[in-house]
Amino acid sequence: MSVNAMTIEDVGTLLDSIHAQVTGTAPLGAVAPGDFISVANSTLQMGTDVVYNAVMNTITKTIFSTRPYSRQFGGLIVDNAKWGGITRKIQFGDTDTFADKAFHNIVDGQSVDHYIVNKGDVLETRYYGSNVYQDVMTVLRDQLLNAFSGPEQLGSFISAKANEVNNKWVQWTEDLIRSQMINTIAAKVGYYDVTFPNQQHVIHLLTEYNSVTGNSYTVTDVMGAQAKPFWEWVRARIRTLQRDFTTRSSMHYLPVFGHRIIRHTPYANQKVYLTAPYMDLMETSTLSEAFHNDMLKYADYEGVAYWQHVSDYDAIKAGSIVIASSGPQTAVEYQTINLTEDHQGFDHIVGVIFDEDMMMVNIKDTIVQNTPMNARGLYFNTWMTAHAQYCTDFTEKCCVLLLD
Repeated sequence: MSVNAMTIEDVGTLLDSIHAQVTGTAPLGAVAPGDFISVANSTLQMGTDVVYNAVMNTITKTIFSTRPYSRQFGGLIVDNAKWGGITRKIQFGDTDTFADKAFHNIVDGQSVDHYIVNKGDVLETRYYGSNVYQDVMTVLRDQLLNAFSGPEQLGSFISAKANEVNNKWVQWTEDLIRSQMINTIAAKVGYYDVTFPNQQHVIHLLTEYNSVTGNSYTVTDVMGAQAKPFWEWVRARIRTLQRDFTTRSSMHYLPVFGHRIIRHTPYANQKVYLTAPYMDLMETSTLSEAFHNDMLKYADYEGVAYWQHVSDYDAIKAGSIVIASSGPQTAVEYQTINLTEDHQGFDHIVGVIFDEDMMMVNIKDTIVQNTPMNARGLYFNTWMTAHAQYCTDFTEKCCVLLLD
């Protein structure tokens, strides 16, 4: 059922379900609009408090299953099947080959040991925890009584309330994902690009372009008179980078010392999130047929209107970041780094390309509970609680594109 366009038939079905929940009787059959008010009245006779709880329990199914507001970063949302309470991740590293014993090194009078043991290189990491947040919605008793005066009023009431809460919760999820994306970008640019400069955690597009062409263009140049040749080159660079992701290599991710974990990310498992104004320049500078028929159509490709602040679309600022490092006994340890004031801001972010297992979010254990009617104020409160789990695995491929 859509919260944006609830028809009379939808309202009748909803009310029948509510009436059955309240009275314990079988669901009513289809009713005409003229019969609706009597059904509503009989329902209200059961007690507004009970009816309201039934209404909100039904609304709950709408709030969290439909998305009138289309969130950004929707490709990062996963369910409990992929990301539960505790996720245990097993990774396998490459091992050396063995000397040939079939065509070489065969000696008379000696046997060949074919029971030699090779336990392999195994790395285990685990991800825990969740974050909880709440919201409350107040409905006055007069609103509820008016909502049950006819199908149109009931439809308007439920649609407005459900859509209002739904849009806010969807955007909250989007905002929480932004914080995860900000941490990833800041960690890649502020830590990994400095600590492991040869692993291409960050692609400095303007520096590479000037090196290849022999020019000394600035950001102003490539956003103006030199936009077309530069953004055509950027499109080709992204194409090359996506192909590099598909090959098994030790580039673009955290190396775990003591383990030779080799990664590859097929096109179908790649996510390409680009800053929308830069993406628009790139698309308009490239033949549309060529642009939309390459490997981008296989990836989760999305334009990001802004990363952190709506008025500063290509910049972020992070006071602290969570990074992963190779700890003792070749393990992976996560730690928080506080950034100094001079190193908190990062700008000219063109986009991020990463493996789908590098970042994911699961909104789970959504709970809706209603209070009894306030005897003096004649209103009800509905409290909504949700747990959000965030997974960031820096041992998966990820690369940040900067216009510098």
